[in-house]
Amino acid sequence: MAEQLALVVREVERLVTAPYVPSLQDLYGVVQQCSLSTIESWAFCKPCQVSALGDVLVEALSRSRVALPLLTAFSNASSFRDALLNRRQMILDAFLQKALETHEHEYIPACVALLSSPLPPDAVPPARIAPFITKLVGMMPDNPCAETITPLYTIMKGLQGSPKILDDIPSEVMSNLQVEFTKTLRNFDDHMGNLLCLGTFAQIALARSSPSQNQHGSEAPSWLLNINHFFGPKRGLKTLDLVVLRVILACSSSCNLGPSQAAESIKLAIYIVDAIQLDQKQIWMASNSSKLAKLCEKAGRDGLDDEIRTMVIIFLLGLVPAKSLPSQVRDFGSNALLYKDSQAVLASTSGESTTQYLLNFACSTLKENDSQDQKTVSKLRLASLVLAGLREVDPKLLLSNISSSMAAFKQGLVGMLESFSKRPSKDSCNESNVCLSQQCKLQNELFVSLIKLHNSVSSAQNGGDTLMQSLVGNDFSSRRASRNWRQDMTSAFMETSRNTHTTMMQKIEDVCFELERRCYDVEGPVRAAEEQRDRIAEENHQLKEHIEQQETRLSEFSEFFAGLHDENTRLEEQMQSESARVEQLSKSLASVKEELQGQQWQSEKAICLEKEQARSKELEMMAALTEKDDQIEDLQEEMRLLQTEHERIRQTLDQVSKEKDSSLDTSGLMREEIAGMRDSLEQSRLLAVQKEDEIKRLLAAKDDLRMQVATLKSTTNEQNTEVERLINVLQESEEQMSSEIEKIKQDHSVKVSRVTSEMTKQEDQIRQLQAAMHAATLDASRNTQLKDKRIAHLEKKIQAFRDERAAKAREFSEAQQHIGRLMGVMGFSSNAPESTSPKHQRARSSINPIEAASPQQPISDDEDAQLAESFESLASFNGPTPKRPRGNRPPQALTTPSAVPRPKGPSPTKGMPQSARQPLAAANNKSPIKPQASNLSKHSEVDASFQQSQAQENVEGHRLQDFDLDMDLEFSKDFLFSSTAFTGSNDQAVP
Repeated sequence: MAEQLALVVREVERLVTAPYVPSLQDLYGVVQQCSLSTIESWAFCKPCQVSALGDVLVEALSRSRVALPLLTAFSNASSFRDALLNRRQMILDAFLQKALETHEHEYIPACVALLSSPLPPDAVPPARIAPFITKLVGMMPDNPCAETITPLYTIMKGLQGSPKILDDIPSEVMSNLQVEFTKTLRNFDDHMGNLLCLGTFAQIALARSSPSQNQHGSEAPSWLLNINHFFGPKRGLKTLDLVVLRVILACSSSCNLGPSQAAESIKLAIYIVDAIQLDQKQIWMASNSSKLAKLCEKAGRDGLDDEIRTMVIIFLLGLVPAKSLPSQVRDFGSNALLYKDSQAVLASTSGESTTQYLLNFACSTLKENDSQDQKTVSKLRLASLVLAGLREVDPKLLLSNISSSMAAFKQGLVGMLESFSKRPSKDSCNESNVCLSQQCKLQNELFVSLIKLHNSVSSAQNGGDTLMQSLVGNDFSSRRASRNWRQDMTSAFMETSRNTHTTMMQKIEDVCFELERRCYDVEGPVRAAEEQRDRIAEENHQLKEHIEQQETRLSEFSEFFAGLHDENTRLEEQMQSESARVEQLSKSLASVKEELQGQQWQSEKAICLEKEQARSKELEMMAALTEKDDQIEDLQEEMRLLQTEHERIRQTLDQVSKEKDSSLDTSGLMREEIAGMRDSLEQSRLLAVQKEDEIKRLLAAKDDLRMQVATLKSTTNEQNTEVERLINVLQESEEQMSSEIEKIKQDHSVKVSRVTSEMTKQEDQIRQLQAAMHAATLDASRNTQLKDKRIAHLEKKIQAFRDERAAKAREFSEAQQHIGRLMGVMGFSSNAPESTSPKHQRARSSINPIEAASPQQPISDDEDAQLAESFESLASFNGPTPKRPRGNRPPQALTTPSAVPRPKGPSPTKGMPQSARQPLAAANNKSPIKPQASNLSKHSEVDASFQQSQAQENVEGHRLQDFDLDMDLEFSKDFLFSSTAFTGSNDQAVP
């Protein structure tokens, strides 16, 4: 053990003093070979390494896989655990969260180790302890053995300082724990399992000291009462029997446990016995002296391990007073605690000498301050425990044993007073296996304990603190003044400076280490946040792509649904036939189960209602789809691409229909079986009626026989015998018939249940098909809504086009009016009524290309070109209006072929008389054509043509829905004026 302790101290020292991040593999290899006692000895001998090692292990959790097992191993030592919780208050809650919310089972042993001893007084228990215990209880029934029970026992032992945590655990969980532990106690082959179950019960009973009421004043739960029964009058004696038998087995040579495990089992037995009520112990001892004798015999067996022997003696002292034990057992206890030389000395001394030697052992241990090793620290600890035991003894009884040596005892204390209090001889204990500060602390505490023991004994002797009075009378002044005071002061200053420098450097190192650790801790979340940000950005990009793909697929499926409505109709017909067949099957089973018929009727009614709703929705969708057939023509190419997917779905539906047909065949077979069962049941009923008739006939025969017996007393005995025989036969036939009827009923019930299960499966399949149909209907409704939205969007766009065309038409009308006025001013007013119709016709053809496609005579491109050239020649003449020549012949240069009216062109003034064109000489000079009248007639004709074009736009506006409405209808100013130029060229006249 000393070698293992030295290895642990060396490895821990290397870790806590390393200037870089150390590796934990070497320490992990050493700890794997150490026992819990070695780790506890390290924590006691080197407390200066405890906190530093805890910080190193916690910081290494994120980068080393052995940090958590090491933390678990060292946390079993209570001093290490307390130091860890004081410096890292969140670690227990963090480990509990990991153990509860993740599947990392390695955190469970760590949590158990942190909860293995009572929490520090200033620590608040985490709220996750109760759920953690619930999880352990849930894991235990799968494999109830020592490995799964030990964590619960350890936690219950650690909860002695916080018993109210048990109130947060649900009563069902604790009841399950009590039941499973009770089952484990019935397995006598599991030695440690039985003791661990009883030990857990003992810890719970000690934690909940009030068995009848809890902390709220209400009645205690049933599981707690059942646990208390193990230590009370109801089952306390049986518990003692089991525990004593287990201790005897642990001491016997046939025990298959190792020495440490056997000692641990006896320690569990001690805890269990302490929880049993005192009166139950006394009752058991009065009636089981033979078992106590057997246990004492086992304790004195040769070859028994010293640890086991010591634990057995402690167990016996918990049951029987020390005076009642055999002297041999008491000698075993003293021999196990003392060294062999001490045993030889004590063998020849009295009780007074024994007490004196114990005090001399404590004083000698206190004076041996030269060695600095584990042995010295262990002796100091043992001496402190011995003094603690002596202080528990009555001072008067102790005085009677050491009265003769009180003066020497006091002189020894006064002699040691000069060297106390002890201080470490070195500033650092890196080269030692023990902490020098810890050793000095133990020496000072032992010296104070000796002084307190002396004061208590002196107070019992003369009622005064004699040691303190003698200490006051002593002269503590220096015997001789130093003459070399300068050198002494220099040495003192140098020592003070050295200590200050060492302390300052240590503080600086601690600050630097803490700063480095904090920087690393701060950078860790930043790195994690950056990685999480990149990961979230990548996921966001992927999600966007996925959304785009899904939108594309959604649009494809929305169009694909139009091709599936025929298949949906066929499925509905199959569903109707299936529903009819299911209804027939339900009617055939109505006599067996009426409640099922009512539920089926309700389900069929709901199905019919849903079908009607689906039909109405489908009719509406068909109406909407019929109106939009023209738009669907553009998507026929995509429909061809989806035909393959449609074929696959059709194959799936065919397979489903085949499965339905097979299920229908099965239903027909079931109906046939039910009909056969009914026939057999009817035959059974007929047979029973026949038997009843036979019974009646036999009863009638019996009555006849009785009448014959009354008349014929001589043959009474023979007739009675015959009647008894017939009665027996009748009873046997009745029993046989009743058994047959019962068997037939059982067979019938089995067949009915089988048919019912098959029917339930059919109903489940029907529900699945209905859910698929409902999902398809929902998809169709969503697609219809999307198309309605698109139609509304297109209608808005059409309205915008209409507004734009109306505005351009108004501009066109204003331009025509302006041109008319301009031409009136210029004098081109002849044949104005004849030219208005072609002008508006060309204007309408330029604005509304759909109207231009109507069956009217089109204007040729040659004529348009000639009109444009004539108007351009007139428009390019910038001089004044030329005067008419003096001849009677009109100028031929101004006449154009376009002035001749077209015979086939439509004209709004067709019914009006047209005046023939006259030569200018034949015209009446006194009544020239007035431009204003021509302007008025032209304006009226323009307004009429504009109203007609507006009416035609309203009529033909609905036709625009059937065309692509995304075309750009733009009318440039050149186009408008060129059309006007064409019209104006026809209105030219000779000036």
